[in-house]
Amino acid sequence: MNLREKFIWNISLTLASFAVLISMFNFFQIGTSANEYYDKFKNEEVGTDKELENKVLNLENNYKFRDNLVFNISSDPADLNRVVSLEGSASGKKRKSLWVSGIINRGNNNNIAIMNYKEQSFNVVKGDSVAGGVIVDITPTEVIFNKNEKTIKYNLSIKNTLD
Repeated sequence: MNLREKFIWNISLTLASFAVLISMFNFFQIGTSANEYYDKFKNEEVGTDKELENKVLNLENNYKFRDNLVFNISSDPADLNRVVSLEGSASGKKRKSLWVSGIINRGNNNNIAIMNYKEQSFNVVKGDSVAGGVIVDITPTEVIFNKNEKTIKYNLSIKNTLD
């Protein structure tokens, strides 16, 4: 073997040794990381992420609340008197007096009625005062109103709005 071949072999062996050392170091680092992840996995308990659990519970409560909301509309959507005011129509009479345009059912007899009086809208609950009277009761379909010892029931059926 001449000097040139010996030199090339020495460089090749040095580079190969250096590559083996770098590979061994990299495999050692990968093994250490894998052991750390495996130990973390073994010590972890399923379902202990409290933050995620609280978010899920909050979303479930929000959707249950939304699911319990019921909205009843008192007016017929096809009633043209809501757009065009004709003299002597039932719609014109309603606008000047007290009437119910909707009831929001929030569950557990916690209803809110949308009452209209003199072109103003009021959200009322049982016991509130509007137009000089008191709301006696609100059910999912009607509002019972008492004024001057007289009880009036406002029903939300379409039949009552189509005078």
